[in-house]
Amino acid sequence: VHPEIPAYTDYDAYRADGGYTLLEACLAGEKTPDQLIEIMSGSGLRGLGGAGFPTGVKWNIVRGESKPRLMAVNADEGEPGCFKDRAILDYDPHAVIEGMAIAAHATGATKGIIYLRYEYPETFQVVERAISESAELIGDSFTIHLRRGGGAYICGEEGSLLNSLEGKHPFPRNR
Repeated sequence: VHPEIPAYTDYDAYRADGGYTLLEACLAGEKTPDQLIEIMSGSGLRGLGGAGFPTGVKWNIVRGESKPRLMAVNADEGEPGCFKDRAILDYDPHAVIEGMAIAAHATGATKGIIYLRYEYPETFQVVERAISESAELIGDSFTIHLRRGGGAYICGEEGSLLNSLEGKHPFPRNR
């Protein structure tokens, strides 16, 4: 018996509730990367890692790096009892996809990877469908790929995650 795929907010329902409006403004040139970075910097939004790094600062740093620029969304959730990533991806995957596409517009990233915990096969199917549903709107300038993680707690550290994505042992990298 296979568990059922959750009843997620699909593309049409997400659009009906105002979803992808900001992304459309970005794609139409109504919101520039500088404006987005300024908005993020002013928002005070910080990463959820131990350092709480400011998102606007991170986007600005990434934008200044050489191309190609990539992004990784860590949804591996190796911490015991943690299901926050699974909850949003199961029920509102387009919010994550739109956020990734907006971040890509701001930073110049051309590829995004969602690193999803291996033990979430239903979530994988939901996100795979949502990526397919949104592909036409997002276009060819940014592509999202879905990768299944190994479920290792250490992959919460960014260097370990990147090593895992590259097919290496998930050990932390020296900076």
